Amino acid sequence: MRQIIVLMKHEIKDLLKNPAIIVVILMPIFMSKVVTAAMSKSNAGFLLLSIWILFAQVMVGIMLTGPNLIEEREGKTIDALLCSPLNFRQILMAKGLTILLFSIFSQILVFIINEGFKLVILKLLLPMIIGGIIFVEIGAIIGFKISSSKNGSAVSAAVMVSLFLIVSVYKTLPGWTYNIFVFIPSIGITEVLNNLIQNGCFLLKESILSLAWTIGLGFWLTLIGRKY
Repeated sequence: MRQIIVLMKHEIKDLLKNPAIIVVILMPIFMSKVVTAAMSKSNAGFLLLSIWILFAQVMVGIMLTGPNLIEEREGKTIDALLCSPLNFRQILMAKGLTILLFSIFSQILVFIINEGFKLVILKLLLPMIIGGIIFVEIGAIIGFKISSSKNGSAVSAAVMVSLFLIVSVYKTLPGWTYNIFVFIPSIGITEVLNNLIQNGCFLLKESILSLAWTIGLGFWLTLIGRKY
Protein backbone atom coordinates (compact mmCIF):
# COMPACT_ATOMS: atom_id res chain seq x y z
CA MET A 1 0.00 0.00 0.00
CA ARG A 2 2.87 2.35 0.80
CA GLN A 3 4.30 1.84 -2.69
CA ILE A 4 0.92 2.65 -4.25
CA ILE A 5 0.70 5.90 -2.25
CA VAL A 6 4.24 6.87 -3.29
CA LEU A 7 3.35 6.27 -6.95
CA MET A 8 0.13 8.27 -6.55
CA LYS A 9 2.06 11.25 -5.14
CA HIS A 10 4.41 11.07 -8.12
CA GLU A 11 1.43 10.86 -10.52
CA ILE A 12 -0.27 13.90 -8.95
CA LYS A 13 2.89 16.03 -9.19
CA ASP A 14 3.51 14.88 -12.76
CA LEU A 15 -0.06 15.58 -13.89
CA LEU A 16 -0.23 19.03 -12.28
CA LYS A 17 2.91 20.09 -14.15
CA ASN A 18 0.93 19.86 -17.41
CA PRO A 19 -1.27 22.97 -18.01
CA ALA A 20 -3.49 21.03 -20.45
CA ILE A 21 -4.41 18.57 -17.72
CA ILE A 22 -5.32 21.38 -15.33
CA VAL A 23 -7.60 22.78 -18.06
CA VAL A 24 -9.31 19.37 -18.42
CA ILE A 25 -9.95 19.27 -14.66
CA LEU A 26 -11.25 22.84 -14.41
CA MET A 27 -13.19 23.03 -17.70
CA PRO A 28 -16.32 21.17 -16.48
CA ILE A 29 -16.50 23.47 -13.45
CA PHE A 30 -16.54 26.73 -15.40
CA MET A 31 -18.59 25.38 -18.31
CA SER A 32 -21.29 24.17 -15.92
CA LYS A 33 -21.57 27.62 -14.33
CA VAL A 34 -21.57 29.59 -17.59
CA VAL A 35 -23.99 27.32 -19.46
CA THR A 36 -26.32 26.80 -16.49
CA ALA A 37 -26.52 30.57 -15.96
CA ALA A 38 -27.29 31.10 -19.65
CA MET A 39 -29.96 28.38 -19.62
CA SER A 40 -31.64 29.81 -16.53
CA LYS A 41 -31.90 33.25 -18.16
CA SER A 42 -33.48 31.73 -21.25
CA ASN A 43 -35.80 29.51 -19.15
CA ALA A 44 -34.32 26.37 -20.70
CA GLY A 45 -34.15 23.66 -18.07
CA PHE A 46 -33.04 20.62 -20.02
CA LEU A 47 -29.38 20.96 -19.04
CA LEU A 48 -29.55 19.78 -15.45
CA LEU A 49 -26.86 19.98 -12.81
CA SER A 50 -26.57 16.19 -12.84
CA ILE A 51 -25.52 16.33 -16.51
CA TRP A 52 -22.67 18.69 -15.70
CA ILE A 53 -21.52 16.46 -12.85
CA LEU A 54 -21.51 13.64 -15.40
CA PHE A 55 -19.52 15.85 -17.79
CA ALA A 56 -16.84 16.21 -15.11
CA GLN A 57 -16.80 12.41 -14.76
CA VAL A 58 -16.39 11.63 -18.45
CA MET A 59 -14.08 14.56 -19.20
CA VAL A 60 -11.60 13.92 -16.41
CA GLY A 61 -11.97 10.13 -16.23
CA ILE A 62 -11.62 9.34 -19.93
CA MET A 63 -9.51 12.22 -21.27
CA LEU A 64 -6.90 12.01 -18.52
CA THR A 65 -6.67 8.23 -18.27
CA GLY A 66 -6.75 7.04 -21.88
CA PRO A 67 -4.22 9.30 -23.65
CA ASN A 68 -1.86 9.35 -20.65
CA LEU A 69 -1.68 5.55 -20.45
CA ILE A 70 -1.00 5.32 -24.18
CA GLU A 71 1.83 7.85 -23.88
CA GLU A 72 3.29 5.89 -20.97
CA ARG A 73 3.09 2.67 -22.97
CA GLU A 74 4.84 4.35 -25.90
CA GLY A 75 7.49 5.77 -23.56
CA LYS A 76 7.93 2.37 -21.86
CA THR A 77 7.12 3.94 -18.46
CA ILE A 78 4.71 1.09 -17.67
CA ASP A 79 7.40 -1.46 -18.50
CA ALA A 80 9.84 0.29 -16.17
CA LEU A 81 7.30 0.27 -13.34
CA LEU A 82 6.65 -3.43 -13.87
CA CYS A 83 10.33 -4.03 -13.17
CA SER A 84 9.79 -2.45 -9.74
CA PRO A 85 8.15 -4.30 -6.79
CA LEU A 86 4.75 -3.09 -8.07
CA ASN A 87 2.59 -5.44 -10.14
CA PHE A 88 0.11 -4.45 -12.89
CA ARG A 89 -2.86 -4.25 -10.52
CA GLN A 90 -1.02 -1.96 -8.09
CA ILE A 91 0.24 0.31 -10.88
CA LEU A 92 -3.25 0.57 -12.38
CA MET A 93 -4.74 1.21 -8.94
CA ALA A 94 -2.29 4.03 -8.22
CA LYS A 95 -2.84 5.70 -11.58
CA GLY A 96 -6.61 5.16 -11.47
CA LEU A 97 -7.02 6.48 -7.93
CA THR A 98 -5.04 9.58 -8.85
CA ILE A 99 -7.38 10.39 -11.75
CA LEU A 100 -10.39 9.49 -9.57
CA LEU A 101 -9.32 12.09 -6.98
CA PHE A 102 -9.18 14.76 -9.69
CA SER A 103 -12.58 13.59 -10.98
CA ILE A 104 -14.24 13.83 -7.57
CA PHE A 105 -12.64 17.24 -6.99
CA SER A 106 -14.06 18.51 -10.29
CA GLN A 107 -17.52 17.02 -9.62
CA ILE A 108 -17.77 18.52 -6.14
CA LEU A 109 -16.79 21.96 -7.41
CA VAL A 110 -19.35 21.70 -10.22
CA PHE A 111 -22.02 21.21 -7.56
CA ILE A 112 -20.75 23.85 -5.13
CA ILE A 113 -20.17 26.56 -7.75
CA ASN A 114 -23.76 26.12 -8.97
CA GLU A 115 -25.67 25.28 -5.78
CA GLY A 116 -23.42 26.28 -2.89
CA PHE A 117 -22.71 23.84 -0.09
CA LYS A 118 -25.79 21.73 0.67
CA LEU A 119 -26.05 18.52 2.69
CA VAL A 120 -27.37 16.63 -0.34
CA ILE A 121 -23.80 16.64 -1.64
CA LEU A 122 -23.00 13.98 0.97
CA LYS A 123 -25.54 11.67 -0.67
CA LEU A 124 -24.09 12.47 -4.07
CA LEU A 125 -20.60 11.32 -3.09
CA LEU A 126 -21.37 7.63 -3.67
CA PRO A 127 -22.64 8.00 -7.28
CA MET A 128 -19.87 10.55 -7.89
CA ILE A 129 -17.30 7.94 -6.87
CA ILE A 130 -18.96 5.08 -8.76
CA GLY A 131 -19.37 7.20 -11.90
CA GLY A 132 -15.79 8.40 -11.58
CA ILE A 133 -14.57 4.79 -11.35
CA ILE A 134 -16.60 3.73 -14.42
CA PHE A 135 -15.12 6.40 -16.67
CA VAL A 136 -11.59 5.99 -15.35
CA GLU A 137 -11.96 2.28 -16.17
CA ILE A 138 -13.22 3.10 -19.67
CA GLY A 139 -10.27 5.45 -20.12
CA ALA A 140 -7.88 2.75 -18.90
CA ILE A 141 -9.29 0.20 -21.35
CA ILE A 142 -8.81 2.70 -24.18
CA GLY A 143 -5.30 3.36 -22.90
CA PHE A 144 -4.35 -0.31 -23.05
CA LYS A 145 -6.24 -1.31 -26.20
CA ILE A 146 -5.39 1.55 -28.58
CA SER A 147 -1.92 1.36 -30.06
CA SER A 148 -0.94 5.01 -30.75
CA SER A 149 -1.39 8.26 -28.82
CA LYS A 150 -2.86 9.97 -31.90
CA ASN A 151 -5.58 7.35 -32.28
CA GLY A 152 -6.01 7.15 -28.51
CA SER A 153 -6.80 10.85 -28.19
CA ALA A 154 -9.34 10.61 -31.02
CA VAL A 155 -11.03 7.50 -29.59
CA SER A 156 -11.07 8.99 -26.06
CA ALA A 157 -12.68 12.19 -27.35
CA ALA A 158 -15.24 10.27 -29.43
CA VAL A 159 -16.25 8.04 -26.51
CA MET A 160 -16.42 11.00 -24.11
CA VAL A 161 -18.58 13.10 -26.45
CA SER A 162 -20.88 10.16 -27.26
CA LEU A 163 -21.47 9.32 -23.58
CA PHE A 164 -22.18 12.97 -22.79
CA LEU A 165 -24.37 13.79 -25.79
CA ILE A 166 -26.64 10.75 -25.38
CA VAL A 167 -27.53 12.03 -21.90
CA SER A 168 -28.38 15.44 -23.35
CA VAL A 169 -30.88 14.08 -25.88
CA TYR A 170 -32.37 10.79 -24.63
CA LYS A 171 -35.23 12.50 -22.77
CA THR A 172 -36.52 13.84 -26.09
CA LEU A 173 -37.00 10.27 -27.35
CA PRO A 174 -40.14 8.12 -26.78
CA GLY A 175 -40.51 7.00 -23.16
CA TRP A 176 -40.26 3.28 -23.93
CA THR A 177 -36.68 3.75 -25.18
CA TYR A 178 -35.53 4.52 -21.63
CA ASN A 179 -35.52 0.79 -20.80
CA ILE A 180 -32.89 0.39 -23.50
CA PHE A 181 -30.84 3.54 -22.90
CA VAL A 182 -30.65 2.96 -19.14
CA PHE A 183 -28.01 0.31 -19.82
CA ILE A 184 -25.66 3.05 -21.05
CA PRO A 185 -23.53 3.94 -17.99
CA SER A 186 -23.70 7.71 -18.44
CA ILE A 187 -27.52 7.64 -18.45
CA GLY A 188 -27.77 5.41 -15.39
CA ILE A 189 -25.38 7.60 -13.39
CA THR A 190 -27.16 10.80 -14.46
CA GLU A 191 -30.54 9.41 -13.41
CA VAL A 192 -29.18 8.42 -9.99
CA LEU A 193 -27.60 11.86 -9.49
CA ASN A 194 -30.67 13.72 -10.67
CA ASN A 195 -33.06 11.74 -8.47
CA LEU A 196 -30.86 12.37 -5.44
CA ILE A 197 -30.76 16.11 -6.18
CA GLN A 198 -34.50 16.33 -6.85
CA ASN A 199 -35.95 13.76 -4.44
CA GLY A 200 -33.15 12.80 -2.07
CA CYS A 201 -33.32 9.03 -2.73
CA PHE A 202 -31.49 6.42 -4.80
CA LEU A 203 -32.89 4.69 -7.87
CA LEU A 204 -32.41 0.95 -7.28
CA LYS A 205 -32.23 -0.38 -10.86
CA GLU A 206 -29.92 2.39 -12.11
CA SER A 207 -27.67 2.04 -9.05
CA ILE A 208 -27.35 -1.73 -9.54
CA LEU A 209 -26.55 -1.25 -13.24
CA SER A 210 -23.85 1.29 -12.36
CA LEU A 211 -22.26 -1.13 -9.91
CA ALA A 212 -22.44 -3.85 -12.55
CA TRP A 213 -20.53 -1.58 -14.94
CA THR A 214 -17.73 -1.04 -12.41
CA ILE A 215 -17.41 -4.81 -11.85
CA GLY A 216 -17.61 -5.71 -15.55
CA LEU A 217 -15.08 -3.09 -16.63
CA GLY A 218 -12.82 -4.06 -13.73
CA PHE A 219 -12.92 -7.68 -14.87
CA TRP A 220 -11.99 -6.60 -18.41
CA LEU A 221 -8.98 -4.71 -17.02
CA THR A 222 -8.00 -7.83 -15.07
CA LEU A 223 -7.95 -9.80 -18.33
CA ILE A 224 -5.83 -7.08 -19.94
CA GLY A 225 -3.44 -7.21 -16.99
CA ARG A 226 -2.71 -10.88 -17.61
CA LYS A 227 -0.79 -9.88 -20.73
CA TYR A 228 1.58 -7.87 -18.56
